Amino acid sequence: MMNTLSQPLGILFCSIPLLSMIGLNSEVEAKDKRPNVLFIISDDLNNSLGCYGHPQVKSPHIDSLAERGVRFDRAYCQYPLCGPSRNSMLCGLYPNSTGIHRNSQIFRQTIPSHQSLSHAFRMEGYFAARIGKLYHYNVPKSVGTNGHDDPGSWELELNPAGCDRLLEEGDIFSLRKDSFGGTLSWYASPRADKLHTDGMLARDAEWVLERCARDKDRPFFLALGFYRPHTPYVAPKPYFTKYNVDKMPLVKGVKEDVKDLPLDALGSHKKEHELLTDDLRQQAIQAYFASITFMDAQVGRVLNKLEELGLAENTIVVFTSDHGYHLGEHGLW
Repeated sequence: MMNTLSQPLGILFCSIPLLSMIGLNSEVEAKDKRPNVLFIISDDLNNSLGCYGHPQVKSPHIDSLAERGVRFDRAYCQYPLCGPSRNSMLCGLYPNSTGIHRNSQIFRQTIPSHQSLSHAFRMEGYFAARIGKLYHYNVPKSVGTNGHDDPGSWELELNPAGCDRLLEEGDIFSLRKDSFGGTLSWYASPRADKLHTDGMLARDAEWVLERCARDKDRPFFLALGFYRPHTPYVAPKPYFTKYNVDKMPLVKGVKEDVKDLPLDALGSHKKEHELLTDDLRQQAIQAYFASITFMDAQVGRVLNKLEELGLAENTIVVFTSDHGYHLGEHGLW
């Protein structure tokens, strides 16, 4: 694993059908045979995955996807912040071209006539649908809403909201009182997968895929935006028990490491992080890993449904994240 200021962001492509690489005889046939696209993005995920050689994180479904596709080892985000990175990816432009350098901005305000990725698919006759977080959302407060989404990019928008949307002080550990999304916070939930937002997101994706399978004459671009492992690190308790908290890796020598770093490199350091003891650091890492494994299980549900419906052979699957994430490297979280 890399302990750099800009951690690499993994992107996986798989199940690329032959029909997407060869010419077709007619426009009608092309519309019938064009590949579907399943675009999956995880929130605040770094490369702590089995397919990137992590010795502890359990991510069997994403690992399987990587084995069947192309794994990128040196892919970097354009901007180390959710909103600008997502808009850059979905608009195909650098942040200095989109004009978006903060989370709450919407690209239609700066480049109103620009086509987004999914809008381009719509213009070519694809059914374009979004479930969950593609553009920026405040987590958890915007869960269940459109957030800072672009309605023109989609034909269908679904915004599931599970039990992790309404957390209260006392349910969850947080370094800052009454703040769950913008600070380190975590919770081993007693509730089942299906009651959490990402579990509901997977359920909704299964529902959409079932309907797409009934109309195979029209290709689809289905975008799924999972919320985990974004803080608060919430996952059902069984996922926490997969990781021994005493064996969670801690970064050593941070004080010596940061001495030769410019101040800008430490710009995301927060005063509250000085409250972290080694025990709390290990609890935070355990919760982050548990959230990854929970999210991976939901990815597996969607991929299994794709296979079950006979859609996998003609579907390009993309898995990515919006940017990397520090777990104590350089003292950053």
